Amino acid sequence: MALPDGFLRELRDNNDIVSVMQSYVELKRAGSTYSCRCPFHSERTPSFHVYPDTQSYYCFGCGAGGDVVTFIKSIENLDYMEAVRFLAQRAGMAMPEDKDDGSARFRQRLYEINRTAGRYFHEMLFSPEGKEGYEYITRRGLSQHTIKRFGIGYAPDDYHKLHYYMKSKGFTEDELLSAALLARNNNRVYDKFRHRVMFPIFDTRGNVIAFGGRALSADAPAKYLNSDETFVFQKRETLFALNYAKNSKADYFILCEGYMDVIAMHQAGFDSAVATLGTAITPTQARLIGRMGKSEVILSYDSDGPGQKAASRGINLLTEAGVKARVLKMTGAKDPDEFIQKFGAEAFAHLIENSGGAIDYELSKLQNGLDLVNKTEDRSAYLKKAVVFLAQISNPLDRDVYISRTAETAGIPADTVRFAVNGEISRQKKRDKRDQYRNLVSPRNNDKINPQSAKLPREEKAERGIICFLYHNPDKLEHIRKNLTGGFATDFNRRVFEFISGRISNGFGLEMTAFNEEFDGAEMGRITGILNDFAAFSHDIQALADYIKILNDYSESSKNMSAGSMSAEELLAFVQKQKEKNK
Repeated sequence: MALPDGFLRELRDNNDIVSVMQSYVELKRAGSTYSCRCPFHSERTPSFHVYPDTQSYYCFGCGAGGDVVTFIKSIENLDYMEAVRFLAQRAGMAMPEDKDDGSARFRQRLYEINRTAGRYFHEMLFSPEGKEGYEYITRRGLSQHTIKRFGIGYAPDDYHKLHYYMKSKGFTEDELLSAALLARNNNRVYDKFRHRVMFPIFDTRGNVIAFGGRALSADAPAKYLNSDETFVFQKRETLFALNYAKNSKADYFILCEGYMDVIAMHQAGFDSAVATLGTAITPTQARLIGRMGKSEVILSYDSDGPGQKAASRGINLLTEAGVKARVLKMTGAKDPDEFIQKFGAEAFAHLIENSGGAIDYELSKLQNGLDLVNKTEDRSAYLKKAVVFLAQISNPLDRDVYISRTAETAGIPADTVRFAVNGEISRQKKRDKRDQYRNLVSPRNNDKINPQSAKLPREEKAERGIICFLYHNPDKLEHIRKNLTGGFATDFNRRVFEFISGRISNGFGLEMTAFNEEFDGAEMGRITGILNDFAAFSHDIQALADYIKILNDYSESSKNMSAGSMSAEELLAFVQKQKEKNK
């Protein structure tokens, strides 16, 4: 539904975009604007800009943009109305009476389904059917308090036990399929989780959004099984136990791979542990960690090959997200759970205190298999890799320390390494800026928002100029309509122009918040880019005339192209019109 303009203005005024964003990212003032590393994609140099005067933001790297509502939608993974409610609650505002579009009700229904299923699994763990699951959990050393706190449960070895139970509670098969609790095969549905210890997965607000199941049968197709992604669960955006760890007094997160590692650490007192649901950390998870306010992350992956590979990936992604990382090196145990069971919590705390820095870890890996003492070619190979790695260290003081250490390791002057690193930094910056400029001025051919832009770059740019001019000069709408006889050439820009025109014609304001009702997050980014990047033309009437001429000429040329399909009378009329135009 369309929210009242007055409410949207009040919502915007009571939720200053800088104030809201400072709860999620570290903003730095740059003149009249602010900048930071983008929270929506990984980058080495800040390309995310916040504009207090227009209460908007735009990332020149990935194209994310919009207003405070768009930001909350993206950062909190909410739909439009939920984001509005979130900000209204933040500002202590009452929501106007609205007609729910169904998405909020659907989300709440999924929460209810998962909560009910979670209680069912938990009760089954203590039933006779759950004996094997209960024995497994207690054998792993978990206390009753821990079992209850994490809501651990058991899924019976039956294809329809949960199915029929949930139906008795009023949930339909379609709803259970949407929640990924049922699976379908040959038009038959059945319980997805069977004969497994169950771990509820919570979001940061404490809602059960999914489940992980640990198989109790040796012949199970997968040892660990997670819920499929749903409307409320995106695996790449979720960290197990973050709902607890975000409130820890520790100034670091401990990042590991599995549920049991996390639960064992929490039970032992290390309540800042989180897990990546059995996969390597994703860029979105790294940025999520970066927004939580902890000073660093300690990577505690398994000591095997895949675990060490995951640690390297984690270091890179966390560094790009602006988070310091350390690496836990365990001996005598393959994972944190086993280590704590064998050596105790005090030994694990000592391990944390003596964990090595991520940069030391990566630089030492670059030496693997190389003889830096006796082979010149190995020293050269090491330095080439080290220079590229050192150039990615964002903090200049840290970078200089490790330049000196690398030079000492390779046995060459530090100034030589420093010169090479500075050259690599310059190359990387030029490449990044070149890519950003290309994306801004000439959108990629696979532009999903405005796919016609690649074939009509000149016309599409003129359209952007007209949109920006109209946004800043709404009193010129009739002037534009009178002179723009040809219309817009691309569908997306036409939608934006018609939306702005419609609001002006109906006497509504042009607050960015109103755009969220009509356009999705990616489209909001494009619109914000248009309004901010072409501000130089917004008051230039001559530039407007040029833009209008480009579109009118395109329209006329399009008509010329179709002249072959005109009747004799239409063709004569068209020729006469062209003669009059030439006069």
